[in-house]
Order: sequence, then C-alpha cells, then structure tokens
Amino acid sequence: MQRSTLLTRVGVAAALVAALSLGAGVRSDAFASDVGEVRGKLEKWVETSQIISEEKSDWEADKDTLRATQKLLRQQKEALQAEIAELEASNTATDEERRDLLLRRGEYQRASRAVEEEIAGMEQEVLALEPRLPEPLREKLEPLLVQIPRDPENTRLQLGPRLMNVLGVLAQTEKWNGTATLVGETRALGDGQRVHVRTLYWGLGEAVYVDDQGRIAGIGRPGPEGWSFVETPELASSVKELLDIYEGNVDEIDFVSLPVEIQ
Repeated sequence: MQRSTLLTRVGVAAALVAALSLGAGVRSDAFASDVGEVRGKLEKWVETSQIISEEKSDWEADKDTLRATQKLLRQQKEALQAEIAELEASNTATDEERRDLLLRRGEYQRASRAVEEEIAGMEQEVLALEPRLPEPLREKLEPLLVQIPRDPENTRLQLGPRLMNVLGVLAQTEKWNGTATLVGETRALGDGQRVHVRTLYWGLGEAVYVDDQGRIAGIGRPGPEGWSFVETPELASSVKELLDIYEGNVDEIDFVSLPVEIQ
C-alpha cells in the first residue's frame, strides 16, 4: 500500500510538471484537456503497477509455500522409502524364518514318523511275547498290556505313553527272566480237581510245581499259545525238596536233579 501511494504521488507530480510546462504556450482549455489525458494515463499506469506489485507479492508468498510443501513432501518421501526398505528387510527375515520353521517341521515329522515306526515295531514284539509270559507276570503287567494298541495306525494314544508302556513291560519281563520266582497258585489237574501248589519259575524258560503234600507235581514250559503244564508225579519228591531248599525249610542243602529242556 505504501508503494502504491508513492507511485500515485509521483504520477500526480509528473502530471503537474507537464501541465505547467505546457501552460505557457497553449490555451487554458487545451491545457486542461491535455492534463486530464495525462493524468488518466498516469492513473492507469499506477493501477497497473499496483496490480503487478500485488501479483508479484502473492507469487513470492505462493513460491515460499510451494518450496515448504516441496520440502515436506521430500521428507515424507524419504521417510516412506526408509519404511519400505525396513519392511522389505523384515519380510525377507520373516520369509527366512518361515523357511527355517518349515524345514525344522519337516525334520521333526520325519523323526517323529521314524520313532513311531520303531515304537510300533516294539509294540508288536511285546504282543507276540505276551503268550509266553507266565500267568503271574502277565497279571502284574495287565495294566500296561491293555494299553498297547493292537492296531498302531488307528490309535489316539501319544508316542510318549506308548513308549512308556513298552518299556515298562520289557523292564518287568527282563527282571522276571533274570531270577527264579516262587508263587502260590491253584492249578486244575487232569481229572478236573483243583489243588493249591507252589510253582517255581526259572525266568521265562521253565517252571515246576508241587502240592503241599508232595504227591502232585508237574513241569511247565512256554509255547506260542502260552504256557503248558504236564503232570509228572514221579518228580514230586524232587520238586518238593527243591522248593523246600529254596524257601529255607531244610537244614541241609543238596543238589536236586530235574529234567530241563533248552529251547
């Protein structure tokens, strides 16, 4: 506004100078006409200059705004590029982790399958061994034996419990097989009579029994279908002597001869 006022004053002053210069040689009416024309042109010039000045001022302000906007957009672009680079790096790391997890899962599945096949094979061996277990041992192992799946492909039991069942059966069976075990049993004789006997098992290989009177005796051995016992009354005194020695019911220890079958 100050610049516009200054231009207006300059224009008016210039008009007055021109009017005074012309006034000496021209008539007053012509002078007035010329002054008016000059003044009008000067006002137009001043108005135009004022418009140009305002436009220039507005342009300078717009230019500063555009520069600030350009700077802000550049900063935002750089920030977005940095974020994109970070995300790409993160995605690459995530892809690598995913590949590693897939590889590890594949290895775990293969190892799990191998372990499952091994356990299934052990289960079948235990089930095949079951008929050869003496009745007292089988009764002791019954809680474990009933949990061994007959069809490993169709069982919901996890590998851990399945392995523990197999190991439990094998541990107890090995312990039994390494010792002589004396048990009291009720045995059915050939005539249907049932008598109480003492039975001594030598591991999983053989057993002998005798009744309390020392008159009824027999020998038992395992087979594919289970244990079978054969009455051998002629061995009653020998078997009774052996079991009395085993239980410590005699004062003197002596050798006892009994038939043994090695399979």
